[in-house]
Amino acid sequence: MRNKIFLFKQKNAFTQKRRKFTGLFTMSFMLVLIALTAWQCRDDDFTGEVIGVCPEVVTTSPVNGAVNVVSNKQITATFNEAMDPESINETTFILKKGASLITGAVTYSGVTATFTPASLLEANTVYSATIKRESKDLMGSIMMKDTTWLFNTGAAPYIILTDPANGSSDVALNKIITAEFSTAMNATSINAASFTVKQGTAVVPGAVSYAGNTATFVPANPFADNKVYSATISQQVKDVAGNAMMKDSTWSFSTGTLPLITITSPQDGSVNVALQTDVTATFSKMMSLTSINPVSFTLKQGTTPVLGLVTYSDMTATFNPTLALQPGLEYTATITTGAKDLSNKSIPADSTWKFTTGVLVLPILPIVVTTDPLNAAPNVALNKIVKATFSKVMENSTINSSTFKLMNGAIPVLGYVTYVGNDAFFAPASPLLNGTTYDATITTGAKDLDGNAMANEENWSFTTLAATIQYSITLSSTPPEGGSTSGGAGLRNAGDEVTVSATANPGFAFVKWTENGSNMSNSEDYTFNINSNRDLVANFEAIISGPPGVELGSAGNFAILAGTGVSNIGTSTIITGDVGSFPTSTMNGLLGSNVIGTLYMVADPIVGTAKTDLTTAFNDAQGRSTDAISLPGQLGGLTLAPGLYVNASTSGISGTGANGILTLDAGGNPNAVWIFKMGSTLVTDAGTSIVLAGGAQTKNIYWSVGSSATLGTNSIFFGNILADQSITLTTGAKLTGRALTRIGAVTLDTNIVTKP
Repeated sequence: MRNKIFLFKQKNAFTQKRRKFTGLFTMSFMLVLIALTAWQCRDDDFTGEVIGVCPEVVTTSPVNGAVNVVSNKQITATFNEAMDPESINETTFILKKGASLITGAVTYSGVTATFTPASLLEANTVYSATIKRESKDLMGSIMMKDTTWLFNTGAAPYIILTDPANGSSDVALNKIITAEFSTAMNATSINAASFTVKQGTAVVPGAVSYAGNTATFVPANPFADNKVYSATISQQVKDVAGNAMMKDSTWSFSTGTLPLITITSPQDGSVNVALQTDVTATFSKMMSLTSINPVSFTLKQGTTPVLGLVTYSDMTATFNPTLALQPGLEYTATITTGAKDLSNKSIPADSTWKFTTGVLVLPILPIVVTTDPLNAAPNVALNKIVKATFSKVMENSTINSSTFKLMNGAIPVLGYVTYVGNDAFFAPASPLLNGTTYDATITTGAKDLDGNAMANEENWSFTTLAATIQYSITLSSTPPEGGSTSGGAGLRNAGDEVTVSATANPGFAFVKWTENGSNMSNSEDYTFNINSNRDLVANFEAIISGPPGVELGSAGNFAILAGTGVSNIGTSTIITGDVGSFPTSTMNGLLGSNVIGTLYMVADPIVGTAKTDLTTAFNDAQGRSTDAISLPGQLGGLTLAPGLYVNASTSGISGTGANGILTLDAGGNPNAVWIFKMGSTLVTDAGTSIVLAGGAQTKNIYWSVGSSATLGTNSIFFGNILADQSITLTTGAKLTGRALTRIGAVTLDTNIVTKP
């Protein structure tokens, strides 16, 4: 699981807990609040501390993603400021292998926290180290979030062969002991301290050396006859990369010929032996498996035989009682001469040893005496902190997220576990869900101060408040540019009164609210009580300034449309929109790279349909007369409002400076329309231009030309040109609009044409 479970521990001894009960309860309650709320780092007066800065980890060792980390590595984290040493502990600095916590000691010095694993790290294993956000600086500010980093250990060396082999017998008295490793070792780590030979507990003197991959022990004196020896290479030996062995490696061998019992467990005369003890005997040499059986290995209480299972493995015979031994009684174990080695040699004589079991003392086990919520409680608040009260004081470290769990079915609930007095608390990391049954558990991993676990798990359930019924409101506008909506989109509780509002954009007017095509309200502000999902549409209509626009039909898909072909000079011509000609489809000097759209190279029927729609649009524009305004022959220097402008012959833009600019001012209405109708030609001079003002849009400007149109060199022009004959864009002319001609050709020369 990606979320972190924070475990809060108290370090005080039990007597300190009792003296400081009130303070500790307050502290734990505050810790719960801290975990559930976002903190702000505060200013303070501590010398050497960064004012108002949250603590954070700035460097780690190993670094995140490190590989081949040595098995005896200490893990460190360095902070950006001085920390409260009490907050740097085994709860806030943890090491994991997968989901399993690694035990170890945590220390803090300067600005660096150090985690020392209790045992060597495993080889070829990924570990994750975490500094919890509960770590505090000297003013009590916690980190903004957990800091976690990963690293991978290298391969641990191991011993692949010993001479003599484990369990060997009849070993020569002048035998040299060797051990071969799986990899090249650091020769300095192979010495008299790490490679030892013993007879019982007595150390055998000798010389240790290392060559190749083999360690050698040469005894100073010959071995004694008929004795058992053990050789040990400690886990502190290291390979050349610094990786240590995972554990000590010990093997045994014996001199002489007769098998001997070298050690028993329990030892002869032992007292207070555990009632679940297995009785074992270790031999000096490998024994015949069939000779170690319930006849040769027996256990009695007085004269009464004890029933049990006898097994033999690795030179050790084991008697496993069928039932637990009885408390406070003496038992006698015997291995007879029926026990034989692999050469059928018996032990010299029957071997007997005795031990006494301990007196049974029944501890008072802890139990959960009450829970909050109670079992089967209904209508529990969504922010509830779950509590369990024990019959006695518990060991704080055993009350954690692994022993106090909250489940939503099979899904664990993430939360923070604390313990104060006799009470354990589980604070969910996020609010509980409506109408959901949760199962809480205290496992037998929870123990009292004497280490006694509960006899059984404690399980209880509760159900949260039923969910409030909610409905969704979706708002939209048509057309989208017509206006905006506000006031109620999203989820609302059933029965809520909701008011939605529609606001028209400039050039549009609100018409009505509809839902699934039905009229709901003609008012911009529509109020209703919600009892179902609603999908409301605010309908707007354009406020037309000037004459109605000219409907281009499918001709509107084209930036360039001609009757007898299109010709182009200059490779840098760029046309945004479709290009076509019908019925003559000739394209001279125009390539696909010049067109951002579809370039029709043949007389496609699609182009033919567009030409038909163009003729309809041209005739419509030429037929307009209502509210006509006289169109001057020279438009340069003029500012024209929306309207229908008519000239029976020729019009255009000439002049220089301000006299070469035509301004079209929409007066703030983006739906304003201009139609310029001329009986003959449209001509603009070089360097002239059109300027759009007041929200005027190119798509609403129409130039209906009775014959042909010509745009001058480097001129700038806006609008849709609908010409009867031909259209010519001279060198460098820029057209934001369309060049559409019914009969003739469109001629281009290094132009930029952009369809609106």
